[in-house]
Amino acid sequence: MEIEIESRRENKLLEREEIRCIAVYEGTTPTRKKVKETLKNSLGVGGYIVIQEIRPFFGTQRARIYAKVYPSEEVARKVERAYVLKRAQSGKKEEKKEKAPEAEEKKEEKTEEGGEQE
Repeated sequence: MEIEIESRRENKLLEREEIRCIAVYEGTTPTRKKVKETLKNSLGVGGYIVIQEIRPFFGTQRARIYAKVYPSEEVARKVERAYVLKRAQSGKKEEKKEKAPEAEEKKEEKTEEGGEQE
């Protein structure tokens, strides 16, 4: 996936940088997670990235992207709505789901041990 920047604007009032760009990709429209990774790697964007929208052009493999870059997650929490932040953390949920089965196994072990004591 390639990214061409249309505009890059610093919004000092809300302590963020607003990026409008066009992504050229192959196959399906890229996910928010993939767009975040590409922005971080290719543009050298650091901080907490919130992808506001990905709008594909009809009949082409291009999409218009609007992203906001905050210096930290705390600053983003002050400005953005909860559902937008929840969407921005979609990659973290997958990691938590992987850890959840481990916790269930530990609970099962405890219940088995508890059954022996009774």
